[in-house]
Amino acid sequence: MLTIHEHGHQGQPVQWTKGMGKPAAPIWIDLLDPSEDERRCAAEITGLRVPERGDIVSLALSSRIRTDDDAMYLSIPYFADTGTNHAAPVGIVVTHQVLMTLRFEASPAFELASQSCESHRWESSADALATLIEAIVNLAAKRMEDVSADLKKLSDRIFTPARLGTPALRNCMLEVGRLEGEQARNRSSMLGVQRIVSFVRAKKPEWMSDDVEVRLRVVDHDLRTLDEFDDQVTNKLQFLLDASLGFISTDQNHVMKVLTVTSVATIPPVILAGVWGMNFKRMPELDWTYGYPMAIAAILLSILLPVLFFKWRGWLEGD
Repeated sequence: MLTIHEHGHQGQPVQWTKGMGKPAAPIWIDLLDPSEDERRCAAEITGLRVPERGDIVSLALSSRIRTDDDAMYLSIPYFADTGTNHAAPVGIVVTHQVLMTLRFEASPAFELASQSCESHRWESSADALATLIEAIVNLAAKRMEDVSADLKKLSDRIFTPARLGTPALRNCMLEVGRLEGEQARNRSSMLGVQRIVSFVRAKKPEWMSDDVEVRLRVVDHDLRTLDEFDDQVTNKLQFLLDASLGFISTDQNHVMKVLTVTSVATIPPVILAGVWGMNFKRMPELDWTYGYPMAIAAILLSILLPVLFFKWRGWLEGD
């Protein structure tokens, strides 16, 4: 899909169709998983080379962020802003006349940036680029806040006076893993954006206005703040994971304690039963009138006494 934003067409982006004429004053060309015809059209409109997907995902920094004459080629190899596991690269080419973006997945940030032209008429391609970056960062901040809110709920679930069983704690650990994965995707996306902002600010081409430079400076500050917030969220995730493992270990220790008490309490009756089960000719207990009930009572008493002793020492507390 090829979407075209033009100068003076406030709030009216045009979706390109085959046979459509060349736009008069394009300011933002947005390619979403484009076909060959759409790529060829974008190249004709902008006079720029449309990057291939392999160029965007290349590990070499020189391939991801570079300048070529008047154009700046920027890319985010791992971009995910939908809150799902789907991540796809994003390529950005910007000149003093036009901004061209290449992406392969739908993005709420791009939709938000596109909608912003309804209230803000872009003065230049740099203005459109700043708007796009601001939308990406704002949505990333919102996702991090959502992760932080979910962590608060998860913390309340884990640290409760009621005793949780191992299955419930395992579900909490799975939730920690899900939130950590979402935060990792946010972190990867923001790392790519931060490199772009730093590069553009360092180059600061002549056609970039001071107003755009100020906006990028604010975005750079926001990214640093989000980086600190990411550290806090990551530490909280690690803390909740350790807490879940600690409660599971404590729960298992309770089980082992009960089994230990049970095994210790059954040793005396086993000994008594073993003694009275001996086959000797002369055993005084065989002639006792109440020998059998007395033996049963002694066995029960030998079970009860260790349990009462453990209870008195507090070793059964919580069980």
